[in-house]
Amino acid sequence: MNWRLVFSRMLLPTAVLTFHFLVPVSASDAPVGTVLGFVVGAVCLAAVAGAVFNEVRQAAKRLRAVHLLLAFELVLVIFSFGYFLLTVQQPGQFNGLTTRLDALYFSMTTMSTVGYGDIHAEGQLARLLVTVQLVFNLVFVASLVSLFQDQIRRGGAREWLRPRPSGSTQEPPVEDEARRHP
Repeated sequence: MNWRLVFSRMLLPTAVLTFHFLVPVSASDAPVGTVLGFVVGAVCLAAVAGAVFNEVRQAAKRLRAVHLLLAFELVLVIFSFGYFLLTVQQPGQFNGLTTRLDALYFSMTTMSTVGYGDIHAEGQLARLLVTVQLVFNLVFVASLVSLFQDQIRRGGAREWLRPRPSGSTQEPPVEDEARRHP
């Protein structure tokens, strides 16, 4: 059994969700939870943004579908944690958001641009945070589309979606731009 594969596909996403639901943010634990959540969230968000932007700029795209799913989950959970933290610290910023699951649901509906209307931002800080997520979502989705289009152009979409064999470091072949357009 390839433990690295199990870790990346099962344990890491589970750990991210567990972190979201267990980090303390109550009034008595707020300093610890706030600092921990903010620092971890900011580092993860910066790492996701950096990885996606770096992949878009590189000639040989190495980002795999599993990495994109993990990045999607991280972004979802980071904004969800921010929404819940804001609700706990400043009640009234959101209408209808009272639990961590509400925050995760709101983050998902915002990311998918569905917006059912049952939970919405009322305060200025909440609206700012939602706006930041919307902008991040646009850039994130545009980057993902760019990566996928590049893979399709190079004929490597199936390779990009397929998991690599255990221990394999082989990259999909990069087609020479000059040979592609004579």
